[in-house]
Amino acid sequence: MMKNLKAVWFVWLFPLFAVILAGYLLIQYYQHRGPEVTITFEEGSRIRPDKTEIRFRGVRVGIVTSLRISDDQKNVEVTARLEKFASDFANEGTKYWLESPRISFEEIRGLDTLVEGSYISAVPGNGGRTKNFTGRSGTDLKNPLEETALFKLETRSLDSVSDGDTIFYRGMNVGSVTKVALSKTGQTISVHFRVPWEYVRLVRTNTVFWRKAGFQAKLGLFNSFVKMNSVDALLRGGIELATPTNAGPKAKPGTTFALVGEAPKEVEKWNPVLE
Repeated sequence: MMKNLKAVWFVWLFPLFAVILAGYLLIQYYQHRGPEVTITFEEGSRIRPDKTEIRFRGVRVGIVTSLRISDDQKNVEVTARLEKFASDFANEGTKYWLESPRISFEEIRGLDTLVEGSYISAVPGNGGRTKNFTGRSGTDLKNPLEETALFKLETRSLDSVSDGDTIFYRGMNVGSVTKVALSKTGQTISVHFRVPWEYVRLVRTNTVFWRKAGFQAKLGLFNSFVKMNSVDALLRGGIELATPTNAGPKAKPGTTFALVGEAPKEVEKWNPVLE
């Protein structure tokens, strides 16, 4: 009888050891995992739980754990778990954007997503600790590591303008279109675009924006011309901006401008000083 009791007691050592080991591993897991953050995107078709990584300069700093539709059904809320060493990515000012492939005559970016799948890039902030962030798509910024200002254009009809198109000033690339959407009333179309801070001074309260045609021709007996713009503008179009010689004050980020169909008649004479 005593021998049977000793045998039974010895058998219980195994499950007890298993419980202790599981408890130890659980403690280690919670001690080494980083904070949880929620990132709001406009859509989440390329985001996969437990597969989509968060990266900084190519290094994994977190992974998506789940996603859900927001309560107002306008966005997608992505929940991600950061690594222990990446707690700075839970600070205010952290930027998150979804990388996607983009090919133009000025840049090739995000081609690794064709092989590895989409991932979320991030740049840490230096503010206080927070949990909620607003993410952006990879086309929002020409270079996601540089600061930009967001503006908006309104037009009744849209022609040859789409996400990723270039904003030109005197033929130079000074920004990019990030979003084209129908207004809430359905009466106009909104074109959102971003401008790097180094070019924000070009956007004034009286700046004019118009669609940039890749090919222009005017044929007449004594007044004829044919003009061809850059290859990028020729194939994809874009938007041109110019400011009258008597330039107004700098426009605040978020300002809305009208998008017109063609350049103003006197634009060739405009030569403002924009400091």
